[in-house]
Amino acid sequence: MEQIQPENWVIMYFGLIFVITFAQMLVVYVLSDAGNPSPGLGLYTVYFMAALLGWIAFALQQASAMPMAIDIPSVASILNSYILFMAAGQRAGFTRGRLVLGVVCLLACLSVFFLKPRDMFGVQMVTAAFFFVTAGALSAWRCWRKGNVGDGIIGAAGLMMLFGVCGALYQWRVLGDFALAQAVIFGIYSSAYTLVAMGFMASMLIEYQRSLSHLATQDPLTQLLNRRGLENALHLTLAEASRGQLPTASVMVGIDHFRELNGNFGNDAGDQIIRLVAQCLQRLSRASDVVARTGGDEFLLVLPHTDLDGARVLAERIRQDIAERPLVVNQQRIPVTVSVGVAASLGETDLDKLSQEAHRAMHLAKRGGRNRVASVDNQPIRLSTQFGNA
Repeated sequence: MEQIQPENWVIMYFGLIFVITFAQMLVVYVLSDAGNPSPGLGLYTVYFMAALLGWIAFALQQASAMPMAIDIPSVASILNSYILFMAAGQRAGFTRGRLVLGVVCLLACLSVFFLKPRDMFGVQMVTAAFFFVTAGALSAWRCWRKGNVGDGIIGAAGLMMLFGVCGALYQWRVLGDFALAQAVIFGIYSSAYTLVAMGFMASMLIEYQRSLSHLATQDPLTQLLNRRGLENALHLTLAEASRGQLPTASVMVGIDHFRELNGNFGNDAGDQIIRLVAQCLQRLSRASDVVARTGGDEFLLVLPHTDLDGARVLAERIRQDIAERPLVVNQQRIPVTVSVGVAASLGETDLDKLSQEAHRAMHLAKRGGRNRVASVDNQPIRLSTQFGNA
């Protein structure tokens, strides 16, 4: 690149360094609490660091009295744009075309040895803009798919780069003002880079907030709802049952002898047993049923528009399915059984009532010998004799 002498270089570069530093601080903050880092985070971090080095190289070139033999800032700009493309692709789950575009990036970088400075400026401008626009398109697609505004900001950076390069090419090739074209490209690069940093930070904050909300309503081991998630999911369902005097049933599932299994075979086997039961409940329940893990080895299903007999049929299917699927750990078969309690009500009810009555029925099943189904229906409690093993 030829000499550009914008005013207040120090302020501009300190501002850019501050943006980079702030982005990195945010990344570290997010990673400190995130057990599952967001895709593309590592490559975005590499992009920010590489871009910072590129800006420093550009500043040194402008401050140097002697011209450099190789246009390092142009090469850095091409490489940084390609890294941005890879980061956006990884974040969007789109990794095709990396090899082909990597070859394009390599050829563009090698052209610095064969082209004059002005021609290299054109190659750098077009190639970097292409990668920027591609990264912006991938980010915009992810914004539409995930509803993350931060990715949309990165998409806007790609769009800005497209219009900026078109304007710079017009100034250079049509109006013949190469110096103005350089100034336009410098301003566009600075603005687009800042937008990428802002979009990245916003995207990470939005995902972090969603993750916190998700963790507040979901059990991390089974991916089922927890108690809070269950309350949120049932708010409208219970209100509808109250208005229409509709039946609502609850099924409480407790793993038999879970403490002994956990103690004999280890915590890993205990976690596998819990996941096994959770998968069974998800597989056998209907789309309208709400399934949650409410305790260490206890699960609650709430069945809208279901009476006691219908819930008992489902409870027996659950009991049989789990009993027929022993867990295999280190080639050792671990039999797993559950005791199931069923309760039902008609019309107005609440989650506490459904849970307590199903829990009471489950303890009846455990006292009756385990691996069986018991039920209550707002009448004198009775142990089920239709299902289960005596």
